[in-house]
Amino acid sequence: MTVSCDSDGAFSLEMSDRAPGEWTDLLARDPAAEYTHSQHWTNSVCDHQPGVGAVYLTVRRSGDLVGGLNAVGSPSPTKIWGLPMGRRRLDSSFEGTSGGPVIAGDLDKHEKDLIFGLLVDALGARRGGLLGSCSMVLSPAQEERFGRLLCPRSGWVRHDAQTAVVSLSGGIDQVEKERLVMNKRNERNRGLRRGAEVFATDDPALLKEYYGIYHQAARHWGIDPVPYPLLRALLGDDDNRVFFTCVRLEGKVIGGHLNLHFGQKVLAWNGVTDPRYARTHFPATLCFWGDLVEACRRGAAWLDLGGSGSVGTLAGFKKYFGAELQMRGLYVRDSSLTGLLRKGRDLWRGKRGISSPQKWHDSTSGEGSGERS
Repeated sequence: MTVSCDSDGAFSLEMSDRAPGEWTDLLARDPAAEYTHSQHWTNSVCDHQPGVGAVYLTVRRSGDLVGGLNAVGSPSPTKIWGLPMGRRRLDSSFEGTSGGPVIAGDLDKHEKDLIFGLLVDALGARRGGLLGSCSMVLSPAQEERFGRLLCPRSGWVRHDAQTAVVSLSGGIDQVEKERLVMNKRNERNRGLRRGAEVFATDDPALLKEYYGIYHQAARHWGIDPVPYPLLRALLGDDDNRVFFTCVRLEGKVIGGHLNLHFGQKVLAWNGVTDPRYARTHFPATLCFWGDLVEACRRGAAWLDLGGSGSVGTLAGFKKYFGAELQMRGLYVRDSSLTGLLRKGRDLWRGKRGISSPQKWHDSTSGEGSGERS
């Protein structure tokens, strides 16, 4: 597909199941690019998430790669109202992360808008057949810059998708002094005095031990856990952009966060703590503190603690660490049949009073951790 761009020639749109050779260079040209735009992220998801394949949409001008969008497509059957239905999903995000287009930052506003539209329309056009659906989550920076362009585009439905972000300006000393509230400093100190330790590591054995806690939490939530091989593959990033914040007590892992670092941002992506120690050693507080320390050590400007869904206590817990809410946009484009089925399912759930899964720490703690982010 080729689209004219006034006096600057033409843009050509291509699709592939693998990233072009200049993909890393393109990410370096976009200050809004995140870890989830990287090849290692997409390759890891596709290699270890059953039934998933990569989709790369790219835009070139005179051979120069100026825009792209990575997504994962799943042809696997899903269930609607408990019935297996062959359904095609195409998502430029995964498990609460951001996605969406990456666009060279040295282009002018008109060119960026045109490239964004090309990529978004191309994603929507590849959603599949009768039961097709596609989605993407725009980061706060992308939402502010491009969200307005999606509102008038037919077929895309927007949902708020807030995320909690902590500024790391001034380094860890200033973060502790100005953003960490006193009761969280006290919890951190009490946990450490009682023998808990927190540190950043890339040791897969510790990640494996942590996975047992996470797997139990996923069962409690009623969700399919992210496969351990995927977490392990991410931790093995050759560019050292992934680290595991581990909380350990007497040699036993009692909580952790898997963090993704790209550019100026660290994302605390996959995390949970053992509720049995919540009121004695405060592993959730120690996890967030460990994330802050390592993110500052790496020179990041922001720590993204992710969303909180409908769990108000988790959002409040993150504010104790100086987190401010920023707005992301979740955009969904369903086929007509999928849209009707989705509305019917939501109506049915509402009439039956089906609520969100019980929180992992509800019966054990008021610490406010261990929730899906």
